Amino acid sequence: MTGEGPEDRRREIEAAAFELLAEKGYRSTSMLQIAKRAAASNQTLYAWYGNKQTLFQSLIEENAKAVKALLRDAVAGQTDEIEALRSLGPLLLTFTTGEKAIIMNRAAIADASETGILGTAIDTTARQEMIAMINEIMTQLVVSGRFVEGTEPSVAAETYISLLFGEVPLQQAMGRLAPLDVATIADRSERALALTLQLFGNHQAKHD
Repeated sequence: MTGEGPEDRRREIEAAAFELLAEKGYRSTSMLQIAKRAAASNQTLYAWYGNKQTLFQSLIEENAKAVKALLRDAVAGQTDEIEALRSLGPLLLTFTTGEKAIIMNRAAIADASETGILGTAIDTTARQEMIAMINEIMTQLVVSGRFVEGTEPSVAAETYISLLFGEVPLQQAMGRLAPLDVATIADRSERALALTLQLFGNHQAKHD
């Protein structure tokens, strides 16, 4: 291994694990194979991660942290909630329907009948955090009067997410759909936003 410290070694191990996951699939990837690819000892992998599921869980969590940071940066400078959603949509689709996400979703499906750890990790670190972020924006739209009075922010958030993703992640995990291209991502994002505004927008409100 080329890394000098524990964090460098962890990154090398996790990079090797993902490479093997992409090449061989979840069921055909073993801790021993990962150790060999990363030039690490099998004992080190078990000492640090415990088992294969926990190792891949670490990959999911690290990737989710990076994505959430990018999403937060995308909305941090936005003073208009609708423009914040317009910025978020393409990013959400890019990161959750890209090649890396497809591979991890397939791993979660394969693990579902064994431990379910990976599916739980994806739901906790990705979906729930994503919903919370969008729910914040929807709340502001209700408070500002840009959504009709009585709109439940959580319902608006779930609706927007459903319109944005549809069955894309499922179709990709089943191997029926490739990663989305830039044009498709842009189209889906704009359509989801437009439909959400049609459903919940206060069309009587006047804005500068």
